[in-house]
Amino acid sequence: MPSISGIYQKIVSSFKKENPSKENTAKGNYDPTLGVCEFSVPEKEFEEELLDKHFEYTYDNGWTYQFWVPNKERIIYSISGGPMAGRSNFQTTYYQRIRKNLWQINWLEETGTIVSIVLDIDNKRITTFCVFSKGHWENPLIAHGDKRNPSDLKNWRNLARIGLQTNRYLLPEQATIDKIYDGPGELKPVELSHPTY
Repeated sequence: MPSISGIYQKIVSSFKKENPSKENTAKGNYDPTLGVCEFSVPEKEFEEELLDKHFEYTYDNGWTYQFWVPNKERIIYSISGGPMAGRSNFQTTYYQRIRKNLWQINWLEETGTIVSIVLDIDNKRITTFCVFSKGHWENPLIAHGDKRNPSDLKNWRNLARIGLQTNRYLLPEQATIDKIYDGPGELKPVELSHPTY
């Protein structure tokens, strides 16, 4: 039986270390991640079930959202109803397949908020757990805008600096998927080279 320290070392060694150089940071390529655990998205299943799919959905509390899956590394979304309405964004995303047409989608916002979604395509349901940073939740108007606008991105990054890591608003919610179709719809595509944090 492997020792605890052996298991720990295996986990640590599976992390891809990302230490941006001073040059990259100076160019605006800010990245708050200290490491990313290596994993792979099942290509065939991803292409069949998620690639280029667009989902419009309404949370049980009436908030309306939409997202598009342009590739296995990004999600592009916008919010049209609720306190975060008026926010358009794209993120580095981690897609994990649970079973056929059931996926977990996770990402870290530049505001410090963590989002985890379980997408149930067959039952047209979304289950979300958002861990809002203090700055993001308490300043929703500042979190509005579009990341492609440098001043919006700067403001969003500043929201992550408010409070401690443990100052969080935890929000579990569920939604009904209203529409599923192919393509970006009204969402704007983004190059993979564009920074997400």
